[in-house]
Amino acid sequence: MALNVTLERQTGRLPAEFTSFVGRKAELDQVGRLIDGHRLVTLTGPGGVGKTRLAVRTATRARDAFDGGVYFVALSGLSEPSLLAQAVCDALGLVEQGGEPAASRLADHLADRRVLLVLDTCEHLLDECAALTEALLRSAPGLRVLATSRQPLDVLGEHTIAVAPLGRPEPDRADAEECDSVKLFAERAAAAVQGWTLTRGNRDAVVRLCDRLDGIPLAIELAAVQLRTFSADQVLSRLGTRLFQARGVRTSVPRHQTLRAAIDWSHALCSAGERLLWARLSVFADDFELDAAEHVCSGDDLPAEHVVELLTGLVDKSIVQRADRGGQVRYRMLDSLREYGVERLAAQGGETRLRRRCFDWYAGRLRVARAELAGAGQVGWLAWFGSERANIRALLGHVLPTAEPATIRDAMEALGRLWMLHGMAGECRHWMDRLLETRDTTGEGWSAFLGVAALTMALQNDLDAAGELLDRALVQARAEGDADTAALIVSCQGVAALFAGDVDLALRLLGAADEVSEDAAGDDVLFLLVEVFRGVAYLFKGDYPAAVAHAGQGARIGEEHGELWVRSYGMLVCGLALWLAGDLGASLERLCRSLRIKRDLGDELGMTLGLEAIAGCLCSGGEYVRAVRLLGAADRMRESTQTAWFGPHHAMLREIHIGKAREALGERRYRAAFEEGGRLAPAQALRDALGEPPAPEDPGPDGAADGPAPDACPLTDRELQVAALVAEGLSNRDIAERLTIAKRTADSHVEHILSKLGFSSRAQIAVWVTEQGVSAQDGAAEARLPY
Repeated sequence: MALNVTLERQTGRLPAEFTSFVGRKAELDQVGRLIDGHRLVTLTGPGGVGKTRLAVRTATRARDAFDGGVYFVALSGLSEPSLLAQAVCDALGLVEQGGEPAASRLADHLADRRVLLVLDTCEHLLDECAALTEALLRSAPGLRVLATSRQPLDVLGEHTIAVAPLGRPEPDRADAEECDSVKLFAERAAAAVQGWTLTRGNRDAVVRLCDRLDGIPLAIELAAVQLRTFSADQVLSRLGTRLFQARGVRTSVPRHQTLRAAIDWSHALCSAGERLLWARLSVFADDFELDAAEHVCSGDDLPAEHVVELLTGLVDKSIVQRADRGGQVRYRMLDSLREYGVERLAAQGGETRLRRRCFDWYAGRLRVARAELAGAGQVGWLAWFGSERANIRALLGHVLPTAEPATIRDAMEALGRLWMLHGMAGECRHWMDRLLETRDTTGEGWSAFLGVAALTMALQNDLDAAGELLDRALVQARAEGDADTAALIVSCQGVAALFAGDVDLALRLLGAADEVSEDAAGDDVLFLLVEVFRGVAYLFKGDYPAAVAHAGQGARIGEEHGELWVRSYGMLVCGLALWLAGDLGASLERLCRSLRIKRDLGDELGMTLGLEAIAGCLCSGGEYVRAVRLLGAADRMRESTQTAWFGPHHAMLREIHIGKAREALGERRYRAAFEEGGRLAPAQALRDALGEPPAPEDPGPDGAADGPAPDACPLTDRELQVAALVAEGLSNRDIAERLTIAKRTADSHVEHILSKLGFSSRAQIAVWVTEQGVSAQDGAAEARLPY
């Protein structure tokens, strides 16, 4: 099934630059040289001086030097120091499901990769950033860190660069307009006012204005947008008075004085309604949607119907920026402007009340999300959560101890499900533990929350703690007469038993869950997994028909509800059972369908399991080299999940095809193929598993865009054999008869060969075979096994 929506994961790709980058050539070159020679470089300076833009542009230029990737971690919205390592994991796309601490997973993942990590806005987490950076640099020799902070991290080996303002013009010089600050003003002014240009008539005012603003980019941009209302001379006259009044009031650092004065001035130019909205919007730690702004920020002299007009005014004044995500219009404030808004909100005395109002808004959305996660709305809600996660996370730290019990309880139940579907068991466990520590969860209505918290513990293999909590939750649910929650808890006990390796107990509990409540599966995405896990249990018992029946039923239930997450897991388990039963064709069909959905959902754990399962099928079909490459790629991806998911028996499945592949290839060829797979980009490995042609941008195994290393053959053993038969002049039908395979399989092999070699004709294959000295005996070990 093709999806119209692909989830935008919270990975650390470099943020898009919506405006031109002006100047900084010397700084770019300097930072680039330092990154080449040093492992930690920190850009320091006040807010608004351009640290983030310089870091992003530097990282963009350095991409080709880091085959392990360049990742951007925005920390301004992170208020929980203990979640720093998890935030970096999120940026790297490390979906945490196991019990290993996030910092350890990071160290393991980065150990042998050449990666550039950009940590943006470290000053409020200075000690934590320093400790994590030092630990990662010690364990990962290929890692480089580029940090931005208002002060150094003070880590051994750190090289700091104080980011200076843009060059300021000298008013009497004829070439003053060539100065970077004047260029920036001119570009932003032209963008703000159609037809505006720097002329002889306004030149002097602009030059003096940039000089007064000390060349600070944010201050210049705030001034430039005022040309929509004033002339350059008017902006200068208004700015000058306010700047001199503001100097020395709040800080002794001139650059801070100037920036603060520029923001004060922009604030004064706003209407009373815009100033009020500015303060209230600061409650959002990250970008936000219009609906949220209207519901959270309205009231007390700010009607909801006026919010959109006032928000438009703040966008026009460059206080708020558009930050579209996944085709949806969203908005955000730069950190310095948001911090200013926080100060104003605190001065008004409404900060605590507004945070609670904001959380209540999200809690209402989460209640709807929980009800719709088991249906066709699942993809949309997962995308929504990906966009709002930073805002919710920032609020939780403030409201967890004080929110209304029913509100926080219901919100955490929904969040638990969203965290699991996104593969964020680590963060889920963090907040669940926080709530268990700070609230009394023994009262009525808490049993469902306890069940979700215990399931998170089980997924992290903390089985003793999970068992104790599940027992307590079941007692509470039964005492309350809540049959649906009792059914969910019994199913969670079955999952815990499966993780503990007790397959018979798991089957009894999962079967009992169905008997407790036949209606529970109707609206809970977690309960939909019951049939899938029953299929897993029968798979481990060796009862493959029963495994196919139950996993297939799980997939059908998901399809009937219009959801995809459970449905694709049902397909995956069904495919595994069919493979072990010997029906390779039906197995591959289901596994590929599952893997395509997992790819669309961004379910990294599901993709890992799918690669391993398809590798098993390829082994059984004799395609050992390709299978082992996929195993290598899956192992790389498994580093980000840290769990067997289907319990301790899962490793046994791997041994079945690993043993076959080692015996067929020998240790040297096995190891070479495995390591090659480990170097594949995930998207490239998925295309290979699905039999899709490589994309033009696919790097070779060593990161080169031109394909595999010169001494590495791009074809599998089976493809080598087919290529040799093509060179002998055999048709596809003749090849199929020679190798005892279906003609469509021979057709597919020839198409893959042409695609991988970049050829358009069979004659080119024949020439290549001659040059490579390939014979029909190559890959003969594969030909002895049925495909």
